[in-house]
Order: sequence, then structure tokens, then C-alpha cells
Amino acid sequence: MSSHPSTARWPGRWILLPVLLFSLSGCGMLSWFSPSRPSPKAVAPLAKQAVKVEVDTDWQARLYGTWRLQPYETSNIAVGEGHIYLVDASGHLLCLDLGGKQDWMVRLDGKSARGPTLADGILYVGTDSGKLYAFSAKNGRRLWVTQLDSEVLSPITVSKEAVLAQLVNGQLVDLQRGDGKLDWTFSMNQPSLLLRTLPAPVVHGDVVYAGFADGNLVALNLSNGAELWRAAVAIPHGNNELARMVDIAANPIVDGDRIIAAAYQGNLAAYARSGGSEEWSVPMSTTLTPVLADGHLYVALADGRIAAVDPHSGVVLWRSDVLKGQYLTGITHCGTDLLVSDDAGSVYVFDPRSGHRVGQSHVSSSGIQSAPVCLGQDRFLVLSGAGTLYQLHLRPH
Repeated sequence: MSSHPSTARWPGRWILLPVLLFSLSGCGMLSWFSPSRPSPKAVAPLAKQAVKVEVDTDWQARLYGTWRLQPYETSNIAVGEGHIYLVDASGHLLCLDLGGKQDWMVRLDGKSARGPTLADGILYVGTDSGKLYAFSAKNGRRLWVTQLDSEVLSPITVSKEAVLAQLVNGQLVDLQRGDGKLDWTFSMNQPSLLLRTLPAPVVHGDVVYAGFADGNLVALNLSNGAELWRAAVAIPHGNNELARMVDIAANPIVDGDRIIAAAYQGNLAAYARSGGSEEWSVPMSTTLTPVLADGHLYVALADGRIAAVDPHSGVVLWRSDVLKGQYLTGITHCGTDLLVSDDAGSVYVFDPRSGHRVGQSHVSSSGIQSAPVCLGQDRFLVLSGAGTLYQLHLRPH
């Protein structure tokens, strides 16, 4: 697969995000350009009577390393084993205690755009040098490393016996958890222009569900990688490569007997897990993984709007235009609230039942490059573009 960021549709014209577009020519050469975008209009402040939730800071910690990632490279933060784990933009894997103090650090060969995955005391992380690592979460000791054919741009998925990742060349790989040995590879043909982000494959039972840059959702047999079915979440159309981009950048979501997927410049759609028949489809463009909570699906759209959708029917329950024009970096359900972060450095609190904005806080002038990570008890983490980790908490106004 080839990858690297893209565009957002603004009224009347295409505006390229400050991201690197990545294209493959027939001879395999890479061409890069990094256009700029105008700053979005500031979000209107909340009227005092509309504020229902305050956002307070518990602590903040300036971390080692360089941090500013390109858009679409929002960094994952892993929490567990009494610690916080993340990777900086230079390729340092960090372990912090729950107060933000560093316990250990290891240097990776290459950078990791998506951060670590924690499972059963082991950290898994892929890099742009094509390496996939397994480390002890306790002390950072390397357990194994496997060299793959291409850059790893997806979060790592861990099942009972397998480790799965998607590569920039269009491959989905399945490795053995114990030693990193490659079991099977599934490959898809890719378009010439892609977003610089890949979704994490999702495992449910003995099936792997994975989205690809051509707009297809594919179901595979976990044991051998054989294709079971595929469905077109979006079909490319338009007279140029930018208009034809339909990457599935959001992770698929399992909801009972259905699997839900979303494509950039495409659709939000649900399919039967058995057979892949379409249950419903709604035109929506997103690169962020929707949140399934309390029987509703919450979606952060590529143009900055927020929507709630009935996962059973695809009916849009509400839609908020408050953040339209903002570049959003994450959406999370925390307690009874819906949290949204943006590249301008703010966290917004929405009432998930009504879609009304009920709180907001400007956290960092360097932007926020992670989705909020809910810790429970109305507390959550966000990472700024400058590498400051914040623990924030919500309290009634």
C-alpha cells in the first residue's frame, strides 16, 4: 500500500490539509508535497448558561523526545499494568507511571505513527522501517522483532494466538504471538494516492475484518488468511486522484451480528458478519474510528461535524455543526459524556443524548495529537503536539 495524508472538503473548493500526500508512479518512485491549509475559524465559546461540565487538569508532564506528528498520524496511548505507554515521533517507546513520570524508555528502529498496543503484559509496536516489535511491558525488554516487507502504519491487533498489522504496501500480515514468525499474508491492490493512516484489523471469533484504501471491507479466515467475503464501503468517483480517495482509515466495529465500517469520502455502512450482505449505508466521510456506546454510534466526520447514528438502522439521530471546519483528532465516550479533541488544542464535551455541546477547554496551543483516553471516574488523557501529556477530569458545573 502506499500512504500519506490527504484532504478535507471545505465549502466551494478542495483545501489540502498540512499533510504529506504519497503517490506511487509506475516505476515505484515516490513523490511528496506538503501544502498548507488556512487556519479554521475559532469555535464560538459556550454561553455561561450552556456550560454543564468543566474540564480541569490533574497533572501534566512534558515528555522526552520530539512529538509533533503529521495529521492522520494521531498517536495511540496504551494504559494498563499500572502504567502509560506511548511512542514519540523519533521512535522512542516510553513507559510512564500513572502520574506521568518516566519509568523506562527504549529506542526503536524507525518511527511509529500509531503507537503501541498492550495485551497480556506485552507491548506490540510497528515502525516505518517495517519492523514489528514485542516488548515486556514491565521493563521494556525486547521479546522478539520481525522484519516485514513494508512500513507498518496501522495499530497492532492482538488475538489469542496471533498478531496482525496492515502495511503501507497493501498487505495484511498475521504473525505468531510467541515468536513473531509470519503465518500468512493477504494482499490488496492499492490506488496511487492514499491517506497516511491504516485501520487496525478487528478479530471476532475465527474471522478477521479489515478495511483497505480502495474502499473495500474484507473478511478473512483467521487461521489461513483465506478471503470469506468483501464489500465496497465506498466506490471511487471523480475526475482526479484526490476526488477518488476512499480510504477506510477507521477501524471496523463489531456490533452483534453486524460489522460496521466507514470510509473517507464514502459511507458509514453495516454488513452482516456472516456473508457480508449490506444492512444499511449512510453517506458520511470520516477517518476516525466511530465510538459505539450505550446502543448508539458516534461519528466524527472529516469536515468537523459530529453525528449520532442508530447502529441497527443507520438512522441519523442528531448532527452537530458546532465544530464544522475543525480538524478533529479523536472522539471518545467517557462516563456519561462524549469527548472530542482537535488539532487546535481543545477538548469539547458533548451530551451524547442530545448532541449539545456542554463544555470545552483549550488544553494546548500545540494541538492535540491523540484521541482522549478514558481512565474511568471521569478522568482521561490527551497528548499535545509538543509532547505534553495531560490527565484531565470532568466535573459538573
